[in-house]
Amino acid sequence: MNNIDYIVLATLILTNLVLLLEVLYFIIRRNTTNKLIQAAFEKNEDKFNSISDSFYGKFVSKFDKEYIKFNVALIQKDNKNIEKAINDIENMNLTKGQKRRIYPKAFYYYIDHNKKQEAKNYYDKLSTINVYKEKKNVEMMYDTYILESHKHLDESLKKLSKVKKEELPQLEKAISKMYENKKINSEAKKYERLAQRHQAELEGITRKQ
Repeated sequence: MNNIDYIVLATLILTNLVLLLEVLYFIIRRNTTNKLIQAAFEKNEDKFNSISDSFYGKFVSKFDKEYIKFNVALIQKDNKNIEKAINDIENMNLTKGQKRRIYPKAFYYYIDHNKKQEAKNYYDKLSTINVYKEKKNVEMMYDTYILESHKHLDESLKKLSKVKKEELPQLEKAISKMYENKKINSEAKKYERLAQRHQAELEGITRKQ
């Protein structure tokens, strides 16, 4: 075997080794993430911290650990832990990618809870990063809930037949708010009832799954 053959063989071995390490990293990270999610759902802080501080816990970033807590708290509608997770994440040095993950969700959370100052704060933060397809919806929500406008009403009504089921309650709720802003209370109540019904149906489907 000549020198070129040895170089080719060594390159193949190194390539396979790198691939193997990447696969192992993915498996360990996924398994550790699943354990952290389970601990968060159980609200077992000691268990969560134990996994987080373990050797395998180092495979999951600090941001992702807090993001797990945030998303689980959202599912459980645990407002205290939602806001704690938001504050803990805000104290980190976030990348643009991490900001794109947390800022829209924080904005929608504060909109849903009628916390206008906090929602405006995240609207301003969102204006400093590119949120791609989220941008139009963010503008609509800001105009509707913060500026109390109804300028997106016609556009939103046209979207009703096109949106996915999981997006329907939020859109109907926004339409209800637009009618409220327009002082048409009968239509506001109609779409509020529709939003509540479709949200209940959606939660029923989720529980069965």
